[in-house]
Amino acid sequence: MVNTNLLKKNVVILDENDYKKKLKELKKYFMKSYKYLIFQIMPNLIVLGKKDGIYSVDIPIDDLFVKCYGQLKLYFSVKNDVVIIEDIMPCDILLQCHMKMLPIYHGIPYYQDKDLFKLKVLEKKNEKEV
Repeated sequence: MVNTNLLKKNVVILDENDYKKKLKELKKYFMKSYKYLIFQIMPNLIVLGKKDGIYSVDIPIDDLFVKCYGQLKLYFSVKNDVVIIEDIMPCDILLQCHMKMLPIYHGIPYYQDKDLFKLKVLEKKNEKEV
């Protein structure tokens, strides 16, 4: 278990307001991904022992979401043993979720009709493959 005082000293969030908005919407719409981020990835950022540079970690999420919007990733950088959390991508859907309550199609929020169409096509394609 990682010492929380160490975690607070060695982790800095680049844009804290934006990060909190995205984290809140991640918790609202994608609870499993949120839990994985909070309990698996965040405690291990310090103990990774990475050298200075920019890194990304994939956050597991539904395959339809990945095909429609892209893989959910946490981007961070390490500089002088300080982890700087930069962003959660794809940020456009998470920020749209923050603006208003989005409609949901089979557990995946969408904000444009073309996204709904894409989700339906991908679902039909997955049904045919099985």
